[in-house]
Amino acid sequence: MRFKRYITEMSASKKNGITFFDIDETLYRTFAKIKVIKNGKVVKELNNQEFNTYDLKPGESYNFDEFRNAEFFAKTSIPIKKTINRVKKMISSINDKGKKSKIVFLTARSDFDDKRTFLNRFKQDGIDIDKIYVERAGNMKTGTVAERKKQIIMKYLESGIYLKVRLVDDDITNLKQFLSIKDEIPERVYDNIRKYYKDDSLGPDDLEFYALQVQPSGKLKLIK
Repeated sequence: MRFKRYITEMSASKKNGITFFDIDETLYRTFAKIKVIKNGKVVKELNNQEFNTYDLKPGESYNFDEFRNAEFFAKTSIPIKKTINRVKKMISSINDKGKKSKIVFLTARSDFDDKRTFLNRFKQDGIDIDKIYVERAGNMKTGTVAERKKQIIMKYLESGIYLKVRLVDDDITNLKQFLSIKDEIPERVYDNIRKYYKDDSLGPDDLEFYALQVQPSGKLKLIK
């Protein structure tokens, strides 16, 4: 899929869209590890992708100290330029059109130990982070990473504002879970959509979902 054409189509539409971008291995190559602890010793170190699907064994627990270290994130992360540029183009497009479309960064991480240092990293790469909210699925206590991200996305859909919904992520499990949302949307969400757009004819066929997997090259693959 050519993202430039995709952006143009979105900008021309009267429908508001919301796009969720993962951070690790989607916006940046990152190197923080999550330690798995058992009996007071580190038995395993997980990168972001491994953490997404790891199941703790009896007696194991996580240590997220490095994952929460804002300075480590700011100093070591390598921007994935194609994705960074997509975000900047989308911000510009939303500003130009004066629409209520929205961009959200949706990460598996929890709160960083220094919010300002974390956010300044995005500013250094030309992203107007003041126009983007960062949702941290790691602050939630239950469910897999994919399930937590799904819950957060559903929260935004409840508003009825958005008819085009996109997730840009490197992890196929997260993307598959995202695509399952459409079959689980309660009728009240469609009621909210009809009220917002003042159109009683709107329904499930009008709510569009796009799952976009970031490849190692930075290109996007549409997942169906």
